[in-house]
Amino acid sequence: MNEIELLEEMSVFFNNRALIYNEKHIEHICGGMESKHIIASFFPSHTQTMIDLGIGTGLELEAIFKRFSQIEITGVDISENMLKLLQEKYPDKKIKLKCESYLDYDFGNCLYDVGLSVMTLHHYNHKTKTELYRKLYNSIKHNGVYIECDYMLSEHEYENPQEKEDLGFLEFERMKKEQGISDNKEYHYDTPCTVSNQNKMLLEVGFTSVKEVWRYKNTVILIAEK
Repeated sequence: MNEIELLEEMSVFFNNRALIYNEKHIEHICGGMESKHIIASFFPSHTQTMIDLGIGTGLELEAIFKRFSQIEITGVDISENMLKLLQEKYPDKKIKLKCESYLDYDFGNCLYDVGLSVMTLHHYNHKTKTELYRKLYNSIKHNGVYIECDYMLSEHEYENPQEKEDLGFLEFERMKKEQGISDNKEYHYDTPCTVSNQNKMLLEVGFTSVKEVWRYKNTVILIAEK
C-alpha cells in the first residue's frame, strides 16, 4: 500500500527542515546555486533597499552583498529556525527580519528599490498571489523592480502548461478534503503557475512591464518594472 502524503503546515515544514534545507534545496531545484547567484545581476544599479519574501536561510544574499555591501534588507519568513541560521551567517549586515507570513505582513508604501521572492510563491493560487503582488507594487519605489525566481510552467517543459497548473490546484484541494483540512492556514504543497499567468497577474496590479530574463528548465526569473 502506498503511503499517504500528509500535508504539513508551512511553518512546521520549514522549521523541521531548517538544518538540511540548503543542501536539499540546491539538489532539488533546476539551476542549483546559479539560480541564486545570478539574481543580483538584475538589480538596478541604484539599489539601496530590498524586501525579500520567504528569505529563509538567505541563499541568494551572498551575491547580493558582493554587489551591494551596504544594502538594507527587510526579510520576511514564516520559519523561526531558518531566520536564526540567517542571522548567525550575516550578523554584521543591515538585515531586519520579520518572523511571520508575508501574506499578512504590512509592506508599507514606496520603501524599497527591489522586491524579491525566490522559490516560495509556487504554493499559492491566483487570488492570493494577486493580492500579494498588489501590496508589493505599492511598497516598491518609482523606478524600482520586483524580481521573482520560481518554479513555473511553460511550453518549454510541458505540452499543455495550463492543464498542468489546473491539475496541481485540483490535486491540492483533493488532498485537503481527503485529510479533513478546512482551515485557512498555509500548507506546503507545490502549485506552480504558468509563466503566462504570472505575467498577467503582475501586469494586472500595475507593473508596467514583465520580462523573462533567465531560465533553466522549470526555474524561471521574471522582472516586473514599476
